[in-house]
Amino acid sequence: MYPLISGAGLGVILIALRYLTKKTGLPQIPTRLPVIAILFWTLNAYLPGSLDTAEYINWRNAGLELIRSYAYLQLIIWTCLELPSKISWWPKPAKILRDLFGLAIGAVLTLVILDRAANINVVGLVTTSAVLTAVIGLAAQEALKDLFAGIMLRVECPFEEGDYLELDNNCNGWVVSLTLLSTRLRDVYGGLITLPNNLVWQQHMRQYSVNGPICRELHIDLDREYPPNEATELLERIADNCDLVLKTPAPQAIVYEYKSHAITYELEVWQEDPTDLGYDEVRGELLGQLWYALERIGQRVPYNIHEFKKRYGLSRPEVFLEQGIETKEKIVSLNSLFCELSKDEIRTIANLSRLMRFSKNEKIVSEDESGDTLYQIVQGSVSVQKRTENGGTQEVAQLSAPDFFGEMSVFNEEPRSATVQAINGCVLLEIERDDLRPILEDKPKAIEQLAETITNRRAALFKMNQKTTEKRMNELLSKMRALFL
Repeated sequence: MYPLISGAGLGVILIALRYLTKKTGLPQIPTRLPVIAILFWTLNAYLPGSLDTAEYINWRNAGLELIRSYAYLQLIIWTCLELPSKISWWPKPAKILRDLFGLAIGAVLTLVILDRAANINVVGLVTTSAVLTAVIGLAAQEALKDLFAGIMLRVECPFEEGDYLELDNNCNGWVVSLTLLSTRLRDVYGGLITLPNNLVWQQHMRQYSVNGPICRELHIDLDREYPPNEATELLERIADNCDLVLKTPAPQAIVYEYKSHAITYELEVWQEDPTDLGYDEVRGELLGQLWYALERIGQRVPYNIHEFKKRYGLSRPEVFLEQGIETKEKIVSLNSLFCELSKDEIRTIANLSRLMRFSKNEKIVSEDESGDTLYQIVQGSVSVQKRTENGGTQEVAQLSAPDFFGEMSVFNEEPRSATVQAINGCVLLEIERDDLRPILEDKPKAIEQLAETITNRRAALFKMNQKTTEKRMNELLSKMRALFL
């Protein structure tokens, strides 16, 4: 009964260690081969005596020693390599080196045990048989190529696990592992690509570290009549306001080429995602916001056509927003800021204001920047965001029609108190400070009405008491009188 009890005890200990390492997050102790070795050792103790002949004993002992030696080898590798690296005793060795170490020691153990326990001279058998040597060499030719290529990849270290690789054969993805014979990549669609090491070694590869940054170049055609200085500033501003573009290094736009119908600009932006999907996403976002920005300034995306006569006047967008005075007058009349104004005054504001479209995710105003415009939402909705102490942003409100924002920059010359970003494609009515001068100059009563409306709105928003509200109103009224009277 002693071998049975000992075998069961060792098996329970291994299973318990497996459970503990799994719970604590340590590398899991190998149990399959050790348990098989314990099982064979236990069964060997209870074999009938009729099998204890010289012929069977040699083979049985050789098999038992091989299984036991391989089990010890797995436990030694786990104890000396995997476990210490997890608890930061020393750096984790590369998987290919661990596999190569295990293969070499396993081969030596096999030769020694077969020679000692089974009386088989494996080395002499292989070296004295030219035919067998040739067969083994030819059969292992590709495997040996992959093996030595894997060793060279580990020695050269052109990439590490987690890097993103682009290869000549369009097999692109994140490196999952480098084994003795193959390199495994996971593509952007979640598929696992297994490539022979020899194929990877022979390829031209482009390697990107985790989270980039990676530079993207976009070539954009704009109208020849649009001044290049203004065009490059517009492109850089759009890129700087895009959340998918890194702020450092800063976006840069340059004149790239003159064409028969347009000027081509090269816009360089940096992003974290090195995949083709990441490039498609940032390109789509930038081109979408560019269309809206061009429309707002009366420009258009040029077509590759030949014109045989001079075009007079400014370029116009192909899709027009309804800019009729009646339409804008109805919109302005919904604004609570101007509820005390007369119809003529509202009409004056409407006549000077402009309807503008903004793209989804486009930043309309940025926190702490200066400005002299207020916006009233006509269609769509926007997100109001404030910076947090850790450098991120937090949404504080969402606005929709007929809400407005930016009034303090117009009437008090304050910097923008928050960033406002379009949640979806939206239409806004833009009213500049100069648009309000015709109805506010030399009209102190209208100024007082506006100051009271703005102060009451902010008092309700920030829950100010009566004393603070009066103080803020006097300050705002004084500033507005200085601006408009």
